[in-house]
Amino acid sequence: MDDDTKTMLRLKNGERAAFDELYDRFSKKVYNYVLRFVGSVDVSEDITQEVFVKMYMAAKTYEPTAKFSTWLFTIATNLAINEHHKSKRVEPLEADSAHDDSPSPDDRAALNDMEQSIMGCIQKLPVNQKTAILLRGYEGMNYADIARVLNISEKAVKSLLSRARGRLMEVDI
Repeated sequence: MDDDTKTMLRLKNGERAAFDELYDRFSKKVYNYVLRFVGSVDVSEDITQEVFVKMYMAAKTYEPTAKFSTWLFTIATNLAINEHHKSKRVEPLEADSAHDDSPSPDDRAALNDMEQSIMGCIQKLPVNQKTAILLRGYEGMNYADIARVLNISEKAVKSLLSRARGRLMEVDI
């Protein structure tokens, strides 16, 4: 059992500090993932907060059937997909909006245009392909964890990623 799962089990047992630990560990990752998915800072902030509210509310019934991070990103993915279906329009990713340990200003400026182009292309992918690409490429999830998040087989994940990469290769970035 990984440390995050153990921390979630502490939360399940009523230890409030466990929530703070999980929030501190995952809030930036969840925010950045959702931002890449929906492309809006405001919506990403709202969804990130909703992810942690849902996590807190589900703590009493939490059962560790997968890694905690897989379970948490399943919640984030479902909320992001719901938002995608509600809006049916994609706003461009806002520059300099990701919460992370940013590279130097010169490096950030050089990477920004490429990041914008890549994210623009990813935003145009079908939802399932976009989800698989973001979980694999940006969150570093393995095929088994992506399969759990999307509720599909690992073979289907490989197929989704292959089709998504094929579509992205067709675009001149």
